[in-house]
Amino acid sequence: MAVDIDRYCHDRDFFALNQFLLKISKKLGRNLSQKSRGYSNKVLEILNANRLIRTVKTEDKEYQKAEQLISEFEKAQFKLQAYDYALPSINEILGIIILLTIVILGLYLFSGNQQAIATILLTYIVVLYKLIPVASQLNYSRNQLAYKTHSIQVTTDFLNRENKPFMVKHPQPHRYTQQLEKGIAFENVSFSYPDSQQLILDGIDLWLPKGKTIALVGFSGAGKSTLADLLARFYDPSSGRITIDGIDLRDYDSTSYRSAMGIVSQDTFLFNNSVAHNITYGLDKVTNEQLIEAAKLANAYEFIMELPQGFDTQIGDRGVMLSGGQRQRLAIARALIRHPDILILDEATSALDTASERLVQQAIDKLCENRTILAIAHRLSTIEKAYQIAVMERGRIVELGSHSELLARHGYYARLYSLQFSESSNRKDLNDKANERTSNIADRMSVIES
Repeated sequence: MAVDIDRYCHDRDFFALNQFLLKISKKLGRNLSQKSRGYSNKVLEILNANRLIRTVKTEDKEYQKAEQLISEFEKAQFKLQAYDYALPSINEILGIIILLTIVILGLYLFSGNQQAIATILLTYIVVLYKLIPVASQLNYSRNQLAYKTHSIQVTTDFLNRENKPFMVKHPQPHRYTQQLEKGIAFENVSFSYPDSQQLILDGIDLWLPKGKTIALVGFSGAGKSTLADLLARFYDPSSGRITIDGIDLRDYDSTSYRSAMGIVSQDTFLFNNSVAHNITYGLDKVTNEQLIEAAKLANAYEFIMELPQGFDTQIGDRGVMLSGGQRQRLAIARALIRHPDILILDEATSALDTASERLVQQAIDKLCENRTILAIAHRLSTIEKAYQIAVMERGRIVELGSHSELLARHGYYARLYSLQFSESSNRKDLNDKANERTSNIADRMSVIES
């Protein structure tokens, strides 16, 4: 009985020591993963904010921050490598301690019958000694896996579909037929981001009939873009539902649904590739005639043909070789060539100058013909002809109606409209005065010359 108790205590202590080593591995691995993510994010942030950093002359501060994060990462990596190199030696020492413990316990417990037990004990020790390298390697691999646990958990969580409802495939999904028959309904839709109790959208009820335009207006943070993201099914509602012709959006096959949708936003993404590649991206077979037609409808054909290689011109990372208006027109051409049934316009002209806005707006008007549209508007003049305008504030729809109806109510929309157009009027007056002064100067110069 005494032998069993001693053996139990020894195994328990050895197991506790092993678990302690595993905890150290996990802690060091988690620390390294966090430091790596921290300095990687910082380096990426510096690269993206390169112009701003150089403009405000904070290169030294940003360099010091990055240097500190890299130093912390190197220290975490050094600790892990030092532990990694020491671990095999620790395992070897533990194996030797185990052998010595067995020998000492054997001699002590069987001191009266050493000759009878000597052969068995010697055989056991030899076998155990042969197994020690294998056991040490297994224990080393176990610790290697332990310090990678945090990275594995992050990757597993990223790839897991179960905690991302919008990625879970319906067992028998409906296939979108490329033709909306009735319309789109938002039924008591609320939304909050994971691990957050704050509602971004709260009880949204909205009906978007086939072939009509619903415009969303409101100040920044009202929830307009989030509502558009739900329609594109980048997220699923926290409560309520969105239906297409009476069928829950979650029951549709996402591939067929998104193939019938076009999105044009203010933040246009373009690949570091040719103009043609960016317009036809995602399409297998596109003829030159279709490509040219889409470019012409988007008011992009003229500037494309002025590029060095036309449609084959490389436009740089995110379209850096093009102006903002040109990038927007390429995005519109990309949407047009797909002939989308449902269209989302997310402030597509908000960051453009007057000349570019006019060209882009003309292209958008062509894009919107006979399509069901959810438009987010910054400039209210662009949505005056919308079927209905939904005014949003803090995740709720506070007003709903046509442009003339909302103005007649003298409510939230009317205040927004008067505020925006008073600013436009002031800018127009300033421009008129500047033009008048320029004209007067020109007249004086002509008099002097004469």
